[in-house]
Amino acid sequence: MCVLVQAEGSGSGEQVFVRKLIELHNKYMAYVTDCFANNTLFHKALKEAFEVFCNKILPGCSSVELLASYCDNILKKGGSEKLSDDAIEEQ
Repeated sequence: MCVLVQAEGSGSGEQVFVRKLIELHNKYMAYVTDCFANNTLFHKALKEAFEVFCNKILPGCSSVELLASYCDNILKKGGSEKLSDDAIEEQ
């Protein structure tokens, strides 16, 4: 299992990493949607860029392991915040 340094704020390093990754994807998806008129070539470029990034191996673990662990944590325990069903679905 990966060991990450606890980041500032609440949640484990894995949770912070995944949330930041989702924020980054949403940011660039907004650019594709708003600035590039939802052009399929830009969707494909964004998808491929995130695949390359997510498949990189971090020291001691991979991004894929972190994403899987994060999803497993959300689905099994409702996350560290004890989320409702709607909040889990949103996550």
